[in-house]
Amino acid sequence: MTAVEKLAEERDELKNARIERILQSAFSLFSHTGIDAIAMTDIAKNAEIGVASLYRYFETKDEIAIRTAIWAWENRKKMILPILDDSGYYNKNGINQLEEIFDLFFKLYQNEPDFFRYIYFFDAYCVCQKIDGERLIPYQAVIESVQKIISEAIFKGIEDGSINSQFKTHENELYYSLMHTLFSATQKLSLSGKMLKMDATKDEIQQLKLLGKVLIGGLK
Repeated sequence: MTAVEKLAEERDELKNARIERILQSAFSLFSHTGIDAIAMTDIAKNAEIGVASLYRYFETKDEIAIRTAIWAWENRKKMILPILDDSGYYNKNGINQLEEIFDLFFKLYQNEPDFFRYIYFFDAYCVCQKIDGERLIPYQAVIESVQKIISEAIFKGIEDGSINSQFKTHENELYYSLMHTLFSATQKLSLSGKMLKMDATKDEIQQLKLLGKVLIGGLK
């Protein structure tokens, strides 16, 4: 490697490290306060860089919000996929694969409720700002990579008989019904799970596990 190539590599590493710090900072701020309330200056300050530097990497808050959403999903995938690879997941029948996915989903909520809050705030922001669907194609792609894993478990379950055959030809609708239900529950709990005194003694993880059992029971 020449001196020029080494310098270019070091610059790329510095750039990537800065972008990572920006996305981490944006995620922290957005997931706790919402996206609308955060300004570019807030992100720059939290990331400990100048505002001018921030604008060199991201021209608008919309762009940061989208990139942060992609970053959030990709990081959670990196956490989950190795667990599946090491757990004997791919040797299980379809319904047991879904049970394992649900269990990992609940553990993700337990360890990182900020993720579910951010996705809620991001969805609302995109709708309110009328962000064009073309701009969300990279975000959609990372979600579809997760969808593929869950959909394959559904198809496998119907094929091996562990999931009721009544769902055959409705696999896609079943995927959305399951995931929308789980996300709605986790987002509700992450946003206002302890808002009322009557909720103070409720075990959030137990609620989610019971929901998972209800959903799995309905598939058998």
